[in-house]
Amino acid sequence: MLVEKPDESSSYFFNMKGADLLRYAIGSAVISACLLLGTTGPSIAQAASSQSKSGAAVKTADVKASKTYAQSTVDRLNVRTSPKLTASVIQMIGKSGSYEVLDKQGEWLKIQLSDKQTGWVFADYIKQTTGGTTGNVIPAVVKTSNEPAVVKITDVTNLRKGPSTEDEIVGKAQPGETYPILAKVGDWYRISRGTKGTAYVAAWVVSTGGTGTSGTKTVTATSGRQVYIYHTHNRESWKNVATQTKGSSIDDPKVNITLVGDRLGTALQKRGVSAFTADDDITERLAEKNLSFSQSYTESRKIVQTAMKENASLGYFFDIHRDGDVPRKQTTVTVGGKTYARILFVIGMGNGDYKANQRFAEALHERLEKKYPGLSRGVLMKDKAHGDGEYNQSLSPNSMLLEFGGANNTLQEALNTADAFADIFAAYVGAMRLS
Repeated sequence: MLVEKPDESSSYFFNMKGADLLRYAIGSAVISACLLLGTTGPSIAQAASSQSKSGAAVKTADVKASKTYAQSTVDRLNVRTSPKLTASVIQMIGKSGSYEVLDKQGEWLKIQLSDKQTGWVFADYIKQTTGGTTGNVIPAVVKTSNEPAVVKITDVTNLRKGPSTEDEIVGKAQPGETYPILAKVGDWYRISRGTKGTAYVAAWVVSTGGTGTSGTKTVTATSGRQVYIYHTHNRESWKNVATQTKGSSIDDPKVNITLVGDRLGTALQKRGVSAFTADDDITERLAEKNLSFSQSYTESRKIVQTAMKENASLGYFFDIHRDGDVPRKQTTVTVGGKTYARILFVIGMGNGDYKANQRFAEALHERLEKKYPGLSRGVLMKDKAHGDGEYNQSLSPNSMLLEFGGANNTLQEALNTADAFADIFAAYVGAMRLS
């Protein structure tokens, strides 16, 4: 509020002449208008006061609008670069964070993550409060007196420039290596690499150890909604690009099915579904351990079990493959003018609870048929007489093996299918949340 105060020298007004009197009148008029409109501030008041040569001093009370802060109502909430579900995920926030609200667009709120970073969150999962906090990020971590000071790498792991799977890879960490923890951002640790600077590593692919007076304790979410994508036969490729075609093999060390898994993970993230894509080279592990190809699922099972142990929020497990040398007409379909590699859901009957996995696969098959007619080849039930028989599916009722086309398809067709599957799976997850 602005308060007008007469000059102590009351005779000043009567002594003013000509131009002085005119300046006084102008200054008084400016102040009066600002008071009526409520738009004045210290700079205007001072300018008006100087015009009147202290004939009317203006005192300003600093009135600040109360700030609004956002708090997540869920353990893991995506923060995006723009107010839409297809925007990239910057990081995730938890319930313990408090973030200043900067803007609102429709159902989205723009929040302050740090001094230099902002992001957008979906308002349905936000509780808004006013006053009593700061606008700084409060990490979703638990402080304890026995906190880990280092991370220990449990397998070959990507180190990234930022806290998301979409950030640039700046290096790889090897099993057994340890790194000091500098901070925890969502589900990522910021670690020190010594002379190589810093990097981020996902909390669900490392173990923590070593204690100190500072650090963080991993907080594992229990929502069970994150997707874990892996590849038991990671070098499966396509006839038109494969470089290793000895015997029945149609493989390639670079252009292979892992590219489809990466595409699926990215597509899910863009649609609001948290996903992690493993980059373990099972083929290389078998060679290093002098194991036969038949041991592939034994090795991939160990990888999945490690991931489950490190991150309780994993709830869906997709082992991505491509089928064998099946005629192209059986594995290809055109929908809306675009060619896709057809999906085959494979369920192992060697799992005692296979019917739960079967129901999961059938639900996704039905959704595919409705939106992309012919894209699904259906659900194939296999016992031990016709393959592994289990396919790691006893680890979770939401675990299954997906064949994206066959060896006679192309990489692009499989990538198209990854986008389509991400589309229907995101809708499935959304429906599950509502129910």
